[in-house]
Amino acid sequence: MKMNKLFLGLFVCTALCACSNDESGIIPDDTPNVFTGDEAYINVRLADAGTLTRAQEGGFEYGINEQSVKNAYFYFYDVDGAFVTQGNAWAGGNASTTTPAGNIEFVSNNVVVLKGLDKKDYPKYVVTVLNKPTNFVYGKTLDEMQTVLADNNAEGIYYPEKTNNVTTNYFTMSTTSYTDTNRTKYFVTEVKEDNFSLEPITDVSAISNAVTVYVERLAAKVTLNVSNELPKDVNGRYPIKVTVAGEDNSAGSGNIASEDLYVELLGWKLNATAKKSYMVKNIDATWADNDLGFTWNRPIDYRSHWGKSFNYGLSGYPENAAGVPANSTYLNYVDLENDLTALGTPAYCAENTNTNTIVTGNFPSATTSVLLKAKICDASGNALDLVRYNGVLFKQDSFLEYVLNVLKTKNQLNMWYEDGQDDGGNTKYTQIGKEYVKLENMGDGKVKVVFTNENETSLYTEDGSNSSDQIIAALNDNLAAASADAIAYNGGSMYYNIPIEHLNNGDIANGTIPEAKYGVVRNHHYVVTIDKLENIGKGIFDEDEKIVPGEDPDGDTYYVGAKINILSWKIVSQNVEL
Repeated sequence: MKMNKLFLGLFVCTALCACSNDESGIIPDDTPNVFTGDEAYINVRLADAGTLTRAQEGGFEYGINEQSVKNAYFYFYDVDGAFVTQGNAWAGGNASTTTPAGNIEFVSNNVVVLKGLDKKDYPKYVVTVLNKPTNFVYGKTLDEMQTVLADNNAEGIYYPEKTNNVTTNYFTMSTTSYTDTNRTKYFVTEVKEDNFSLEPITDVSAISNAVTVYVERLAAKVTLNVSNELPKDVNGRYPIKVTVAGEDNSAGSGNIASEDLYVELLGWKLNATAKKSYMVKNIDATWADNDLGFTWNRPIDYRSHWGKSFNYGLSGYPENAAGVPANSTYLNYVDLENDLTALGTPAYCAENTNTNTIVTGNFPSATTSVLLKAKICDASGNALDLVRYNGVLFKQDSFLEYVLNVLKTKNQLNMWYEDGQDDGGNTKYTQIGKEYVKLENMGDGKVKVVFTNENETSLYTEDGSNSSDQIIAALNDNLAAASADAIAYNGGSMYYNIPIEHLNNGDIANGTIPEAKYGVVRNHHYVVTIDKLENIGKGIFDEDEKIVPGEDPDGDTYYVGAKINILSWKIVSQNVEL
């Protein structure tokens, strides 16, 4: 596999004069400059830890157009963790091509030039950043570096650039995080005096003292697939068998029929994605494998499989769409009106993890998920306006008539209009029908039935008295009660929500979700495969409304069956049934 746009030069030497006046903006004024001696060179070999895939843990996979590097920055710290200097260099690299894919995705050699160093007292640690976001500011100490944000907007950790109609994907990468014996800081690379030299080495075969730095992408990768075994018609629609209240049930006779409907999958988006990302991955060395349900720390692969996102342990997630503007402090919530991702095409986001307490108390709104948009159609492909109420699907007009019939049964439909004359020449009155009611958006796909009189027809009570505002208000109260929690499918639009699973396959006991059962972690590829489609999704009434999935009163009706894989990229697989 070829790497995309890896620069061809074998070595690129870039001198960064850490002590010069020209570089005063690079090193903070309050950082002690303890190195005042000769120029030094350090040979750095970069190795990208490949992506892991998992909810059922998979192996590794190499990226396609995901390995490109345009810059490499090296931040050096002394033995006490204070910032010393920085250098940058990128000399290109060689992509890994082993089969099956291995842990290392590419390897490169770089010579980093450091000036103003005392050759007897070199830096102790280095933190490496590839494809540095424009506004990134490194930490003045290693402790600060541990919590410094990569960008004010997490979208900055992945940015495509188009040149001559060719798009290159650049992913911000940083030193991998893992714990190991004698590893002082889990996110740094330790350098030794013999890694430095006073002269640059230009013969690659002569390099014997290079320090190897392992890096990983800050982004998580998600792909949504549909199993080829799932039956579909010649138009690519998936048949489902559901019970629908038909057009001939206006009298509320209860006659319902099983009707063949079809689901057309339109595309998907990632939802509840993190707004920010730490530059280096944050981990807790005290995590135990038996608590997380999997081996989370793997020094043999120079990586770990769980981490703390910037919102880890913090609460404040919206319960519904109405709460998004005020409460979406940490996560982005999307609508499904436009810009959908095609099935089989990956999407990327910042890592989003949290404690079992936060996830349990805010599920599913606190977890990153796949929102799959679909349309429910008849056999001819015509979109159907449907309403789901108390577990039963109604065609929209039938639902309006059903609600009116409920009110008639309870003697709560005291609204009439003039309808000619009877045989005796007296004015005849008829109860209002579905033309006098409509659906009103309540948010999150929910609707209620409300009274409407668009033609301003004169209306009366049954005895011929004029209607009043009080009667209309009472009617609206009764209509709302008879249609409470109805879900509408406007134009057949609906979505399936698939919370993305991580590696902890433990059971949910006493309503508590285990930590790491859900979450997306950097440099992991979550491959979600739909292998069953039997239920309809949750209705969409207003397509430009942001979606905050809540608890489903009908159980798991709105959740799809999926298989998730995490990837050199580490791969995580998840199968879902809808």
